[in-house]
Amino acid sequence: MKERFGKLLGVLVCSMVLVGTLAVAAFADDDVVPVGSADVAWIGETGYETLEAAVTAAKSGDTIVLGEGKYTLYKKGADTKGKNLTFVGKGADKTEWGIGATMPDPDKFGTEYNGDYSFDGAGTITFKNMTLQSSTANYLGFIRADRTITENCTINGKTFYWGYTSAMFKNTTFNAPKGDYALWTCSSPEMTFDGCTFNTSGKTVNVYTDFGAGKNDITVNFSNCTVNNSAEKNKSVLNINDQYMGNFKYRLNISGTNTINNTAEGVDIFRDSVTCSRWFGFGGKASSNNTGRSVVTVDGHDAFKDGKMVGHEVCDNYTDGYKDNAYERSTSDWEKTDTDKYVRRVKKVCNYCGYSETYDEEGYSVTYTDGVDDKEIFKDQTQIVPAGDGTPKFDGEDPSREGYKFTGWSPAVEETVTKNVTYTATWEKEADPTDPDNGDDDTTPSKTNGKTTGKKVAPNTGDDSNLSLWAALLFISGGVAIGTTVARKKKKYTK
Repeated sequence: MKERFGKLLGVLVCSMVLVGTLAVAAFADDDVVPVGSADVAWIGETGYETLEAAVTAAKSGDTIVLGEGKYTLYKKGADTKGKNLTFVGKGADKTEWGIGATMPDPDKFGTEYNGDYSFDGAGTITFKNMTLQSSTANYLGFIRADRTITENCTINGKTFYWGYTSAMFKNTTFNAPKGDYALWTCSSPEMTFDGCTFNTSGKTVNVYTDFGAGKNDITVNFSNCTVNNSAEKNKSVLNINDQYMGNFKYRLNISGTNTINNTAEGVDIFRDSVTCSRWFGFGGKASSNNTGRSVVTVDGHDAFKDGKMVGHEVCDNYTDGYKDNAYERSTSDWEKTDTDKYVRRVKKVCNYCGYSETYDEEGYSVTYTDGVDDKEIFKDQTQIVPAGDGTPKFDGEDPSREGYKFTGWSPAVEETVTKNVTYTATWEKEADPTDPDNGDDDTTPSKTNGKTTGKKVAPNTGDDSNLSLWAALLFISGGVAIGTTVARKKKKYTK
């Protein structure tokens, strides 16, 4: 009994050690918060009762895990100077971080002093898995942090200030105030939006700098983002004002699959007539805001610089007129050249921006003919088709010809037009119809007056020329049978 109790106690102790080990391992995970703890922030295994206590205790490079609830460092006096810190929440629906004052001071409207100086002098500040709450006032944000990163976050309201060297937004959702921008590019020499979603109503990102303008180039990278628009035309997604850039430029790099969804009937993002794009433009103020200090690339191709489009068809994602094939076209008549090609003059005008282009277009003749010399089965069909276009089909159903079956075209019809070509119908002669009195049967031809006929002939029934022969053979066979029977019986009785 004691031995069994000892084994049971040993198992219990081992289980407790295992559970404790698993708990410590789980707690070591940066994204896990101990259940039932009174602390609100953790660095590794150490919990802190306030966020500012955790930040002050943190060393550069630390990750601070936050629980559910609302957090802020605004006017908390936490020590962040020179530190690279990462803050990880429990999800955008559970952890919220307040940027600046809950209610901005109206006396400070129009200045940066409603902004949040919590990270003044800090290094790289990263936010993950939380909601960052701003307001609708101007000049809000994190002032004078070196670099900022948000990942898998939601940002509510409007912001102006992020990293003073760079700002990165990855898989971040922006909920802009009604009728206003989600963000201005005021403070960041390089700002990157990667896989972000913007829920907006007419305005999205304002590419504009006042105090920092004219000191350096400002780069905006915009890749694989979605804009859900719910209001009437107002501004392009990236609204540019480059008039204060001096000797420097805005450099916008648009790439990947970017999508605009108009979430209400009859509304659309503003399409700029200067750029022929809804993705970037000057908001209808090109006369003042387009001073030639913006360079825009689309999928790596120069699309806009020196105040004008580089080309209307530089790549598949630029311009809207090219993507939508929104052109009015006018053409001259085809003329045959000395090289047997055809040429015509084409002018096309974009319905969105008025861009026009005139060019020569080459073509070839495509002819369908019946291939019959002594009669006309159908009239020849000839078209002049632009080089590289698809080969037009024969106009109508497959041709038909009495006594023949249509079997196709020679040569075989090609998919595209690359030369002058004539396609000739090919025919197969059908067999003659069979006469109902003729045909294959098992009758024997008969002769009438020396001519063979195909009529059925009944067998002769009155021919008796071989009757005597048949009677003699029958008689002999009967005798042999009787003789054989008698011989067998005689042999039996002799035994």
